[in-house]
Amino acid sequence: MSERFTMPSTEAVDLTGRTILQVVPELETGGAEITTWEMAEAIVKAGGRALVASEGGSLSTAIEKAGGEIFNLPVASKNPFTMWANIRRLAQLMRDEKVDLIHGRSRAPCWSSLLAARRVRRPYLATYHSKVHETPRLKVFYNSVMTRGRLTIANSHFTAARIFQVHGIRETALRVIPRGCDPAALDRKRFSEADIKNKRAQWGVPASAFVIICPARLTSWKGQHILLHAVHQLKSDTAPYVVCVGDAQGRDEYVETLKAITKSTDMQNRLVLAGHENDMPAAYAAADLAVMPSTIAEPFGRTTIEAQAASLPVIASDAGGFRETVIAKAADAGGSGFLVTPDHAEDLAAAIDEALAMSVSERQKLGENGRVNVLENYTRTAMCNRTLQVYKELIG
Repeated sequence: MSERFTMPSTEAVDLTGRTILQVVPELETGGAEITTWEMAEAIVKAGGRALVASEGGSLSTAIEKAGGEIFNLPVASKNPFTMWANIRRLAQLMRDEKVDLIHGRSRAPCWSSLLAARRVRRPYLATYHSKVHETPRLKVFYNSVMTRGRLTIANSHFTAARIFQVHGIRETALRVIPRGCDPAALDRKRFSEADIKNKRAQWGVPASAFVIICPARLTSWKGQHILLHAVHQLKSDTAPYVVCVGDAQGRDEYVETLKAITKSTDMQNRLVLAGHENDMPAAYAAADLAVMPSTIAEPFGRTTIEAQAASLPVIASDAGGFRETVIAKAADAGGSGFLVTPDHAEDLAAAIDEALAMSVSERQKLGENGRVNVLENYTRTAMCNRTLQVYKELIG
């Protein structure tokens, strides 16, 4: 992947006397929402005021605890009349609170944010969190609001290249800022053997089993069905358990598909559909290998960096952001895991077999390399400081 797009530095920034307004539809536990919370905390630590316009949610308390200020506005609405009214609401908020910059994180509120920023003559930028669609033309136009500020933040070089290709903006108007995680919270050393045994007991998995964790919501493009077919094709004598951590979000038909696969193979008693997990660091600590078998390219893919921060070797699809976060080399060459052909159970099975054939120390070395990779490139602090650098660049 060509890294021709600018990645800001991770040096600390002083925002004393500055006010930043982030706009996000809701404040639940999605990637954009969590990043909003992390940035609110970073803005306050940098000496600035962190305002968030949203319809609220479970993260509101955390943002306020971090020193952020919540303004409840109907910015989740896609109703054109509400979106138009939000221009006035946001413009007034920016005047009243002397906002220096507005940062949008979703398409509908970004249209209101862009036009409000123009009214009050303040900088606007957006972070392109989602996939970059190239059809239909109306959707491309709708999504183009993410690129109509002076700068656009992409979560990977892959996403930046897609934005450049589809929306035709200047390379110099793109800033690449990868997602970050908290390596301290994910440190495997925080968890004792008893902790690991207890987590496995919650899953109904034997303490001595080899555990493959697949951390993703249950949906076909995340590829859990490919993983089950791959495990069925393993040549290894090891019979791993597969723990799928993530909500189905109403996709009952897909859940039944996964169960049907296990009934037709030898996996029936070795699949755990764990559902939503409140303690992901403990879940990673209780696993031996992390697999992310997405069938289409992920814009970034947060779980690969979380798993590496937890010192797990990883196997991910050879596409999108995974190509940037996974070091697909041998352990003694600094590798952290494997990249495999998307939507290809045979390739995935071969990689799992290779991981199973390794010694414990070889897998540990992959995990150690992965943690170093995260510490050097994908920490929450690095992500926040890079974003603060963009704020500083725009505010001038």
